[in-house]
Amino acid sequence: MTSAKVILFTSKVLKNDEHPVMLRLIQNRKIKYLNLGFSCLASDWDDKTHLPKKKHPLYKEMAVAIGSITNRANREILNLENEGRIYSLEELAEILQVNKRKTTHTVFSYFEEIISRKIEAGKIGYSDTFKATLLKLKNYRRDKDLEFSDVTHAFITKYEEWLKRQSLEPNSIFLYLRTFNTALNYAKKDKLVKDDYTPFKEFSFSKYRRAKTKKRAISKEEMLRIAQFSPNAKSRLFHSRNYFMFSYYCGGINFVDMANLRWSNIQSGRLLYTRQKTGEDFNIILLPPTLHILEHYKQTYYLGEESFIFPILSDFHKTPKQISDRIHKVNGQTNDDLKEIGKLLEIGVPLTTYVARHSFATIQKKSGTPTSVISEMMGHDSERTTRIYLDSFGNDVLDEAMKALM
Repeated sequence: MTSAKVILFTSKVLKNDEHPVMLRLIQNRKIKYLNLGFSCLASDWDDKTHLPKKKHPLYKEMAVAIGSITNRANREILNLENEGRIYSLEELAEILQVNKRKTTHTVFSYFEEIISRKIEAGKIGYSDTFKATLLKLKNYRRDKDLEFSDVTHAFITKYEEWLKRQSLEPNSIFLYLRTFNTALNYAKKDKLVKDDYTPFKEFSFSKYRRAKTKKRAISKEEMLRIAQFSPNAKSRLFHSRNYFMFSYYCGGINFVDMANLRWSNIQSGRLLYTRQKTGEDFNIILLPPTLHILEHYKQTYYLGEESFIFPILSDFHKTPKQISDRIHKVNGQTNDDLKEIGKLLEIGVPLTTYVARHSFATIQKKSGTPTSVISEMMGHDSERTTRIYLDSFGNDVLDEAMKALM
């Protein structure tokens, strides 16, 4: 037999000296408390009626809510027991969901909650995506918050039209709208909205997935010029050139993953790492130029198998925020250096770390390597699709493809 009763939880004292109002569920001497989102002073609570006293300023609102919650809890218990179902207090709490009331969240406040969750999970880059999306939404709304019920298909259509008027690239518009949709899906999982809440249902993302970004690849001859460029080994240009070439020779590894590489990622002449963004595992042959770059850093910076390969991160950077900030800073410096290198070598495309990634895919394609074998970042709708094809080939095929870079 299960019982449900609303109580004032005096064991917890809030900052305003009030106590939270809880729904207490008891089953076979097990107890579970669900926070109803209200609080009250002990002097304003009536233990006989299980309601605040009538002098409480929110008496009517709380009395109606508590009555509704109590009736619903008892009705759900009766239904479950009439069906003869065996259920736990956790299952009953999930059905009631009284601790996730829709009224406690607006769209803006829920975005802030998502951002906090991502930061706590160490997903700083992802949190930045939600921050940027929230900022753009606030600009559109002129900082006026809105409820989830305000987000309709018509709202999204008007928001999309506004984004287009801001002269944004299609990929940027796609990012803002996709992240907005992701936030709404999170809200559905958190039971803040009903399961049939789908304002993006009639919205088509396909037009943005088909959009191509500007080409940023350079030729194999230009890549060779960068490889032969020899700045002073003590200069920042030296490291930036090495980061660029290492990325190119290692399948277009992105800067975040490269910064996080440790010597333990090098095994038997191969680079083994997991891409942080997608969680996919990579196993790449190390070509002679790559081994030459690694030899320099091993002689200069090696502190053990678990030390970082490149002087980007160190043990000083402990928290996800410190790591993210440091990588962002060095990546910016590297891109500035690469642009300087590009001017010195008279390369028309402004060089960035992303150019190495793009050039890897493009040069492989021009060398005759089948598209299904290369991690081409710009010719497919998603990287994951390409990687599914890559996984079907053995390392011998991939090794021969890598050697085409030489």
